[in-house]
Amino acid sequence: MTEVGGFPPDAQRIVERWNPDGLRGWREDARTGMRSVHVVAVRGIDPRPVLDALAPFEPAIDAPDGAGVVVMVLDAASVLGRDELAALDAAAHDVERVVFVSTGAGEHPDRDSVRERDEALLRAHSIRFADVRVLSSPDLMTAAVREALAEDPDTTAQRNARRGAVSLVERTCRQITGTARALRDGSDEAAAALRARRTRLAMERDGGRAERLGRLRADVQRARVDLLHEAGGRVRAVSATARTEIDRAGRRELQAFPERMGHLAAAATAELDAAVERHLGELVRRAGVSDVPPADAGRPAAAPSGPEPRHRGVEDGMMVVVGASAGVGLGRLAVAPISMVPALDIATIPIALMLGGAAAWWLARSRRLVADRAHLRQWASDTTAQLRAELEQRVLGRILETEAAVGARIVADSRAATVTVDEELAALDVEARRLATERSGRLASCERDHAVLLRVLEGFSGLAGH
Repeated sequence: MTEVGGFPPDAQRIVERWNPDGLRGWREDARTGMRSVHVVAVRGIDPRPVLDALAPFEPAIDAPDGAGVVVMVLDAASVLGRDELAALDAAAHDVERVVFVSTGAGEHPDRDSVRERDEALLRAHSIRFADVRVLSSPDLMTAAVREALAEDPDTTAQRNARRGAVSLVERTCRQITGTARALRDGSDEAAAALRARRTRLAMERDGGRAERLGRLRADVQRARVDLLHEAGGRVRAVSATARTEIDRAGRRELQAFPERMGHLAAAATAELDAAVERHLGELVRRAGVSDVPPADAGRPAAAPSGPEPRHRGVEDGMMVVVGASAGVGLGRLAVAPISMVPALDIATIPIALMLGGAAAWWLARSRRLVADRAHLRQWASDTTAQLRAELEQRVLGRILETEAAVGARIVADSRAATVTVDEELAALDVEARRLATERSGRLASCERDHAVLLRVLEGFSGLAGH
């Protein structure tokens, strides 16, 4: 690698690392050394008058490689803007001689002020245009182009090569500066991605433990209210059925009713257990755990103990006396027509006694049935109250077991998630330190390369500034 146009080989190696395409293009242009004329005009400016005036030099409107002179066409009626400066930089970055010419507008009254404003803007744009003049005459433009092309071709090629080198080094310096700024500002994509990933992991470190436990508590309260209401409804249904059947029961049905009450209690317990399974299964599903076994239904409901025998008190004896008295009265009333016959008067006595005994037996029996129903009704009421307490205790126990199991699983999941996240955070910290070390090395490399290129630009100070 040789030094071309004052471009040191070590600087070329730096530029090759940062801008290989630019260096390749500069070398191609330095080898060609063509003497063509490149005319530049942005959209809205007609270059044909300039092309006609430069016809002997075979000007080109497209950018050829290694142009000897660049002719920049400006509008005499309006001050140049960003489009003109961008087109100028693209076309003349590797060409030393640039001729500016204004065209159009005829004898526009502001022509001179526009030209002066254009010259001021060009001087501010680049130090290479410190002595710029915007020509307004085709003859002056043609003379300037002829003078530039009349120079020694080797000298022109050398100047253009140096001009291209200055432009290439300036672009590379801007690229290095932008990279260093991005590294200092932490805008490196990999580092930014690591920071974003670390932030997300830190937020998810406990696996959403607080949110899941809060939702579990709310679901448990809802299940408790629903299931206790369900238990109350089952007990009320058993109580209503028991009252209805007792009111309609005879002696045989009353004797078999305790067993019937046991069946009603067992059915209510089974139905409630099914409702508990549904509610708690939904609770487990909403908690987001899959390996929690269903709560144990526990032992089957115990059959209610039968009622104690009814104590037969004085009321039963009184009902016999009342029944006998009423029966005798009814019997005498029934045989009153017969007693009017003297021969049959004696026969009315056994009939009255029989009717009285039958009435006493029936009243006493009915009284015992009513008393037995009242006794059994009271027993059924006590039994349903006990059933309510047992079912509520059963529901609350199942809910407590499920809440404890699900809560323990959520805590275990949170611990596992914390361990996993901590491992990932540690790996991210290691990667961040590696990137920081790498970034420091890259910054140091940027500063070294930038310093070398600045010294190269100082060597080109007669042609360009940094």
